[in-house]
Amino acid sequence: MFGKLMKYDIKALGKIIFPLWGALLILGFIFSLGIRFDLTVASSIAVFSLIAIIGVIAAIFTIGIIIVIQRFWKGLLKQEGYLMFTLPVSVRSLILSKLFSALLISFGTVVVIVLLGIEVMIISPANVFIFDYIKQIHIEMLQVKYAAFSIGYAVILILLAMIANIYHLYAAMTLGQLSNKNRFLFAFASYIILAIIFSVVDYLMLNIIPDLSNLAG
Repeated sequence: MFGKLMKYDIKALGKIIFPLWGALLILGFIFSLGIRFDLTVASSIAVFSLIAIIGVIAAIFTIGIIIVIQRFWKGLLKQEGYLMFTLPVSVRSLILSKLFSALLISFGTVVVIVLLGIEVMIISPANVFIFDYIKQIHIEMLQVKYAAFSIGYAVILILLAMIANIYHLYAAMTLGQLSNKNRFLFAFASYIILAIIFSVVDYLMLNIIPDLSNLAG
């Protein structure tokens, strides 16, 4: 049942995100061709496609956040939630299905952006210099002690940060249900209050408590 829940959420998310991913890769291909051919028309196409790429990337991140909010708000806290809570699964499973679906979509967006960069590097005339630069970075990283551990640690931190941000949104929306009038406004205020509390706790842990301050790095 948990797999079916995730499949349902990903399908709903993908209806909007997947076309944007495809559009981003197509625009990247057009941009790469535009900078490869040294022509006036090609240069103009490259400029317009670059602007479009920036716009699509901004749209993907913005729409992604909106969809994550909408799926949780409508799927569990509104009318659709009555049906979801009748399913033979726990509340934790319902929340985790939303969380994992949002993480997969976020990870997919990162992968598509990486593919976009690889696409531009391969097609554009500057690919030789770029690959040489990447090779040099790789050589320097191999010389750094515990480089692989540092990269893995950074990936884990990014993943935990994504989970924390999603749960931050979920917690704020859940608190918003405590209001009898404007629940969305109350949820927005809850998000800001929680953010302030987290910031204060972080500051106290890293600056007042000596032992934790030494571990900040």
